[in-house]
Amino acid sequence: MKKYLPHIKPALILTPAIFLLAFWILALSSSGILTTMGAYKLTLWALLLSFGAAYSVAMFVHEILHPNE
Repeated sequence: MKKYLPHIKPALILTPAIFLLAFWILALSSSGILTTMGAYKLTLWALLLSFGAAYSVAMFVHEILHPNE
């Protein structure tokens, strides 16, 4: 568990940038997902998606910079 907790702060810092991109893609896609899910649920999905992506990026960068930890 100690291995994964230090990545939360960098992931939270990176989340807003990915969130804007994810929300823009989901809301403006031609699939009509905004009308199907609604704005509130779509925003929550975009937030969850962006945090997961940011956490993955933070773990990847940490492994590249510190391979022996």
